[in-house]
Amino acid sequence: MSKRPRYCGKVRSIAKKEVGELMREKTFILSVLIQLFIASFSTFLVIGLTSFYDPTIMGDIEMQGISVAVVGTEENELYKLLQESKVNTRLYSDLTPAYGDFYEHRVDAILIAPPGPSEGTDILNVEIYLPKSEIKATLISLQLKEPLEKFEQHVRDIRTQRLPGYSPIEININKRGIKTSSTYFEFIYVALLPLLVFTPAFISGGLVIDFITEEFERKTMELLLVTPASMLEIVSGKVLVAAAIVPLQALAWMLLLSMNRISIMNYFTILFVVTLIGLILVLTSSIISVIFKERGVAQLLYSMVLIFLFMASYLFTNSPLNLVTRLSINSIGSSESALWIGLYTLVAVALCMLTIATVKKTYKNN
Repeated sequence: MSKRPRYCGKVRSIAKKEVGELMREKTFILSVLIQLFIASFSTFLVIGLTSFYDPTIMGDIEMQGISVAVVGTEENELYKLLQESKVNTRLYSDLTPAYGDFYEHRVDAILIAPPGPSEGTDILNVEIYLPKSEIKATLISLQLKEPLEKFEQHVRDIRTQRLPGYSPIEININKRGIKTSSTYFEFIYVALLPLLVFTPAFISGGLVIDFITEEFERKTMELLLVTPASMLEIVSGKVLVAAAIVPLQALAWMLLLSMNRISIMNYFTILFVVTLIGLILVLTSSIISVIFKERGVAQLLYSMVLIFLFMASYLFTNSPLNLVTRLSINSIGSSESALWIGLYTLVAVALCMLTIATVKKTYKNN
């Protein structure tokens, strides 16, 4: 019998052992469940998260259930602008009944329109009463923003003409037809998708450290080496399990994102890139674990390496994160993507050879 089938058989045996222990690892199961939750409800999470740092994305949502009490008259210019917008208004002639309906939650906000005309000289004050709920108050403010800005500009255009020496400045703006992407689009393809598909790779790098170092800490490595399996076969089995779960999880997360109506291009190319990066991280962690043998030291070094690689990725355009983003929206040519994928493949092959050399040098066994 040749050495290759025996080698593969021993590697599979070690891999089966690690899979069984992995299924009993509570931390790993919890991390998978968290990722599953994020991928399953990605649409709701994206809308919620983007609204925190950019509430204006909610401005285009038509709030049918929100009504605003306007204290004024039908001839009031601000009231007419509110009617032209998407705001659902209810007109009141006095503040007392409007405040009563606001207190009884029949209306969601109160706006007191200025009684004076735009052509006058008096200061026009607009008073607004909003609910205590911060989210609802923010949504109402966004609904009122556009008509209030139109009213301000209308008054400004009328009154500035009375200023001495007033002369309007003509500005010619050339529109190139280039539209910026929405915050929702950026958050999905720049943040959410790369985070989901690469999180399994980051976790696998830490898992293989646990796989290897726990054998040394539990004093079971000597027992494994007594068996026909060599150190290289033991490490290979552990690397196989840690690297194999990366594309499986990444595929599951992308399928769930597609079920949430998020279009993703180049499925298999993205999976190949994620697998390569996962293999690079797993092999790096394996080298660290074999050399240092202590879990705390190995995890610390792996974290430092991971932070360094993450910061260094911003130095070039087609880093793994950016490459996945560009592939998902099909904004990269096939030759350019093949060049970078080939580069990452060479890095993975070099690390594989370095891992083999490190194991053989550390343990002089067959």
